[in-house]
Amino acid sequence: MTIDLSPEIEARLKAKADAEGVSVEAYVERLVCEEESRVVRVAAFGEAIRERLESLNAGESVDGEEVMTRLLAEFDVGLHQGSRSRS
Repeated sequence: MTIDLSPEIEARLKAKADAEGVSVEAYVERLVCEEESRVVRVAAFGEAIRERLESLNAGESVDGEEVMTRLLAEFDVGLHQGSRSRS
């Protein structure tokens, strides 16, 4: 596949790939995989919040700080898993 890019974008991609010691192709592939992973994590985070809101609307009480701590921890785990795929 060939993608036409402006010279500025091409230079930026090459510089970033060079800084990481990988080819432009490998760099772009990693970016695409990371974006796909990010989309999945954000969707899961949104679903978790929706489920918690539904339980609150159903009258179930929960400690807000505990829920946010758990949600942020789950989100953080997803972020670290995504960064491990770069290695």
